[in-house]
Amino acid sequence: MAGTISRIRLENFMCHSSLHIELGEHVNFITGQNGSGKSAILTALCIAFGCRAKNTQRAATIKDFIKTGCSYAAISVDINNQGEDSFKPDVYGNLIKLERRITESSSSTILKDQHGRKVANRKDDLNEIIEHFNIDVENPCVIMSQDKSREFLHSGNDKDKFKFFFKATLLQQVNELLETIRDQLNNADSVVQELEKSIKPVMRELDELREKIKNMEHIEEIAHDIDNLKKKLAWSWVYEVDQQIEEQTVRLQKLKERIPACQERIDRNTVVIDDLKKELTEKEELVRSLGDKTHEVNNMKKSMEDNIAEVVKLKIELEAEHERGTRTLEKMNGRLKQMQAQLRDFQMQHMQFTQAEASQIEEDMQNIQRDIDYLDSNVTRLREEEKEFSEELSGIQKSISDIAKEIAESDKRILQLKSHMDGLQQRQSNT
Repeated sequence: MAGTISRIRLENFMCHSSLHIELGEHVNFITGQNGSGKSAILTALCIAFGCRAKNTQRAATIKDFIKTGCSYAAISVDINNQGEDSFKPDVYGNLIKLERRITESSSSTILKDQHGRKVANRKDDLNEIIEHFNIDVENPCVIMSQDKSREFLHSGNDKDKFKFFFKATLLQQVNELLETIRDQLNNADSVVQELEKSIKPVMRELDELREKIKNMEHIEEIAHDIDNLKKKLAWSWVYEVDQQIEEQTVRLQKLKERIPACQERIDRNTVVIDDLKKELTEKEELVRSLGDKTHEVNNMKKSMEDNIAEVVKLKIELEAEHERGTRTLEKMNGRLKQMQAQLRDFQMQHMQFTQAEASQIEEDMQNIQRDIDYLDSNVTRLREEEKEFSEELSGIQKSISDIAKEIAESDKRILQLKSHMDGLQQRQSNT
């Protein structure tokens, strides 16, 4: 039967050095002489189930239960845990072992299962077992010690007997609990009143918050509507995009139908592009040849410009020499005229010269005439050379003009070819 005690073991407890008692399932009788330790067994049960030392009326402290001359005391109680009222059978099994160990400085309680494995060691776990099996060791109706029996039997006062009854039937415990609850209720009422006083501003704030919550709920509704509208807008975009996709699909289908014609046109244009590439290559070769020719013409132009510069320099030198010759000729002409005048004057004055003097004068005149003829021939030669240089200069200037025209035409043709090449390159990328 669950909740009954099947075995008690005591070690160094009160007068017992070592005691082992097996109990039956129903009523058990323990007999012996006075002072043999019968009451010690009930006291051990009370101590094992958590009773205070003073309530046993046997000792003032828990360490007083240790046998004189020993350092500890141990109590072991086996509680049956079988049947419908068993306590956590999946944890403890069919037997709960309660062990209480007492030393000079401390005491401990350990709960074990039927195999001796430790399960718990807290007082709350012990109280849970006591409440489950309804074991109240401080109730005189559960454990009636000699002192309490003597107190009940020898008391002639009805008031004391009622107190004993009041305590035995747990009415005193209930009364104390009710008084404790009443005090707690009074304290709670005072706290509630204080809280009601302090809660009024909070209630006002709460009302304001409720109003704000209503406004927020309205805002949330608006936000929800906005979300719905956004979704509708998104779906409208989807519908629009679907329509555009359909239109593009139709257009794509039409373009696919045009692919063969376009491919044919591309093939034709590919042939044209190849021809244009060939033409472009030829034009590039022509441009390179014209560039080489332009380079040669530029070299020729530079050479001619150098020749022109030399000719111009020579012309300037010839003009300077011509000018010097002209001045010399003019001086000689003046001198000739002066000599002719002197000769005439001399002839007029010396008509009576001798024949030798006349021949000398004639010879001098011939010499002078030869000088005059030489000077005339030099003047004529210089004028012819000037004419030849002028004609040669005109020819060089004409050649320079022709070369300049040819260079301009070549530049113009090069520009035309470059423009044509640019057009060909632009047409090359046209598919």
